[in-house]
Amino acid sequence: MAGGAFTDFSGTYDLVSSEGYEKYLESVKVDAATREVLTADPQTVKITQEGDHYTFRNTVATKESILQFTLGQEFVADFGYGDDRRAKGIARRDFNHLTLQWKAGTTEATVRFTADDEGLLDVVFAGPNATTATRRYKRQP
Repeated sequence: MAGGAFTDFSGTYDLVSSEGYEKYLESVKVDAATREVLTADPQTVKITQEGDHYTFRNTVATKESILQFTLGQEFVADFGYGDDRRAKGIARRDFNHLTLQWKAGTTEATVRFTADDEGLLDVVFAGPNATTATRRYKRQP
């Protein structure tokens, strides 16, 4: 992508590959039953971007979670991990990269979304003990 021309993350994306996600979920203390649901197929992420405000609607199996935030402002979220944990975080954007840094209790993590002109969305998760995961989504036509 030349010059950071990508400006809009909006769209519906289907999961096409995943590597290390279950271990990442374990590192952020998600219980086994919830990990099984969160790693089930099919998975869809719908992103709505209105200026600096974003809504992520994640749908997997029978579960849906919604994350809303505005760039540069602290947000509080329930990531749908099957417990009452709430995470506090902040989101920043650099061209086609959207980075969320969050903390729930003593657990900290970073999630980085990278979109390209081909309709792909790569998501890299970084959790405790250098645990990482990568997921790739393809934008629906």
